[in-house]
Amino acid sequence: MRIISVEAEAFMVPLPRYFHGSNYKYTHKKGMFVRAKTDQGIDGFAYLGDDFGLGQSIASAVNEDFSKVLIGRDPSDVKNIWYDMRPLVRDILGDRRVALHAQALADILCWDLHAKAQGCSVVDLLGQQRDHAPIMVIAGYYTPQNSLGDLANETRDLITLGGRGMKLKVGGLSVTEDVERVKTVRDAGGDTFNLAVDANQAWSLDEALHFVNACEGLGLAWVEEPVHWDNDIADLAALRKMTDIPICAGQSEVTVAGVASLIDAKAIDICNLHPGYAGGVTPWLESAELARQNGLKVANTGEPQLSASLMLACGHGMSIEIYHPDRDPIFPKHCPAFDARTDGYIEDTCRTGWGIVPSDV
Repeated sequence: MRIISVEAEAFMVPLPRYFHGSNYKYTHKKGMFVRAKTDQGIDGFAYLGDDFGLGQSIASAVNEDFSKVLIGRDPSDVKNIWYDMRPLVRDILGDRRVALHAQALADILCWDLHAKAQGCSVVDLLGQQRDHAPIMVIAGYYTPQNSLGDLANETRDLITLGGRGMKLKVGGLSVTEDVERVKTVRDAGGDTFNLAVDANQAWSLDEALHFVNACEGLGLAWVEEPVHWDNDIADLAALRKMTDIPICAGQSEVTVAGVASLIDAKAIDICNLHPGYAGGVTPWLESAELARQNGLKVANTGEPQLSASLMLACGHGMSIEIYHPDRDPIFPKHCPAFDARTDGYIEDTCRTGWGIVPSDV
């Protein structure tokens, strides 16, 4: 099978309300969709979110540069294709985020075609380790009122929608106020509700230590990216020595070598390298294996169209992280095989590829 055409496009869908994290705000769901045709009549599909507002540039890079590496190639040669694309990310004066996302789209597309050529899903291609995984909803964004009552209601609503846990946004208020938010979600969700927090690098080491100390006994599954990026590896390692709450990071790394540095520094318990930021699923799988060899867990951050498969193929994976449909209307529309939820879990019902279905955005 050979790829005969590749076409990428950016999309932007307005959200019904804004979503405010510790130091950022989302008003639209932005992303890039890529499609490929092959000489055997098998089509491939992939998409990624666009956190940086670079979708048009990323789509152009796929169409003008990365497609030249793909066309004529057998997509089952996915790892060699990934390495052949690598020179395109090394323009020292270019925006590395654009190149890495473009490489990621091309890589994810090849994995989709590789699985479809075998007549199987990506889960089966990689080797299924479990038939279902718990749902963790990324939620608890800040609102103008920041009402604890509203947060409690949101928690209960997520359970009704099929969520088994929440990754709560923190870092946007004082540490004391954020601790109260954690307590509110714990009370509303109950003792068995999976609860993690994500600070998006909002705190100093002292603030992060204050937070984890105040949250001891609240049953946090992990605290994600708790410290500023300036000195994050050293600060994460220091924080990890001072708390029993698992530390999750890796999202802001763009290479497997960066993940290795976190592991070597004993800075993390859970690795969450982002496939879009790091150039694709191929390096994500390498980082996941590195984590396994070192006794660590892996998590995803968003991109449920990928993690719904990857977490089922990783025995050391955590939850499948998704968003409320108001925050991400694309996943339920394009991934119906994984949108079915049973008692707080997503099951493997995908038949071929990633299970991504093309339609008008």
